Amino acid sequence: MLVMLARTIPGLSAVADSTAVADSSAAVGAVVGAGIGAVTIGLLFAAALAVGFAVLVRRGRAASTAPKRDEIGRRANIALVRLDDDVASMRDELGFAVAQFGDARAATLAAALDNASADLASAFVLKQRLDDAASDTPTQQREWNGQILMLCETASNRLAAQRAAFDSLRGSERDAPNDLQAVRERIVREQSRLPVAHELLSRLHSRYAPAAIAPVREIPDEAERLLDAARTSADSAADNLDGTGATAVSVSIRSSEQHARRAAQLLDEIERHSAALESASARLASLIDEARSEVTAARGVRDSPPDPATGSAIAEAIARVERTLAEVTTNGAADPDAAIARIQATADALDTALAGARNQQQRLTHAREALDGALLTARSQIDTTRAYMVGPRAGAEARTRLAEAERLLALAEAESDPVIALDTARSSATYSRDADALARYDLL
Repeated sequence: MLVMLARTIPGLSAVADSTAVADSSAAVGAVVGAGIGAVTIGLLFAAALAVGFAVLVRRGRAASTAPKRDEIGRRANIALVRLDDDVASMRDELGFAVAQFGDARAATLAAALDNASADLASAFVLKQRLDDAASDTPTQQREWNGQILMLCETASNRLAAQRAAFDSLRGSERDAPNDLQAVRERIVREQSRLPVAHELLSRLHSRYAPAAIAPVREIPDEAERLLDAARTSADSAADNLDGTGATAVSVSIRSSEQHARRAAQLLDEIERHSAALESASARLASLIDEARSEVTAARGVRDSPPDPATGSAIAEAIARVERTLAEVTTNGAADPDAAIARIQATADALDTALAGARNQQQRLTHAREALDGALLTARSQIDTTRAYMVGPRAGAEARTRLAEAERLLALAEAESDPVIALDTARSSATYSRDADALARYDLL
């Protein structure tokens, strides 16, 4: 059995050979040492199992980490080779880029190539360390391979970005004739809008105040200057279309497009501003009608206010709205936005005054509804307290409270303001209850 186990578990051959010798000795002295031989075989078998299990565990651990380490190393090697090829290829592309676009435009590509070359050199240094140091620990190997992978991938990404940028630039150079034709057509199109813009601005001048058209007063002239600049840039691009000034063509066309686009935006803006003023004029007319209706309704509250102070506040607010309406009706159309702001400000003040009147009216209504009950409570409390205090039952303090309660009740009954009358009646009842409590205390 032990021999079979040795064949199954490597490293146990010595144990198997010892077992075979022991078996031969046991055969010679089978009768004498039968018991001792059996014990020896059992111990050897147990030891063999323990050694074999330990060997298997160690090999399992090594097998689980080795593939991961090998995978990182494989990826690092692939990335290193790719970056080396990319750097070599980009050196050739840099020469073409300088010839086509000039040193200034190719500077970013040259910088990216220098950085990539430095990263490549660092990666090769790390790779050489891995190859030279056979006794590196697995942890050190993973760290160095990881650094190689990071350096190579970062450098490759930078080179790829620069390559894409220059591919796009070359594409724009190939399309330069069509792009130039398109921008010239746009310049002509926007130029045809200038007379319309000048005419529109003239109409705005005749209808609105200078402040109302200030944001667009200079737009036609500014748009014309931009279109002149666009034509100049387009002519410069045309002069370089023979292939000797590839970079100048791209820059000039882009500049021409930007100037023409900005001119179009300005011309659109003057049209939008004109439409906005028309809308504001219509809104002003509607707001004037609304304000007049609100003033009419407010006069009714002013003539029958809940109290004099509220009536005075409403009257002042009405007067401000009426003055504003008179001024706006006379010359407000020249600047409708400013007129709208003035009317809204005075109308808001009138709304505030009316809200105060409504709140006060609600308070008065509530006070009138509660006053009768409060007066009845005060009278009843006084009558009860007076009846209890007949004779020498109460002292001076109780009698003083009762007298104050009676005085306050008389004031409440005579008060015309229901809010004040309600508060006074409630105070009368409070004094009467205090007098009752003091009188009962005096009898203790």
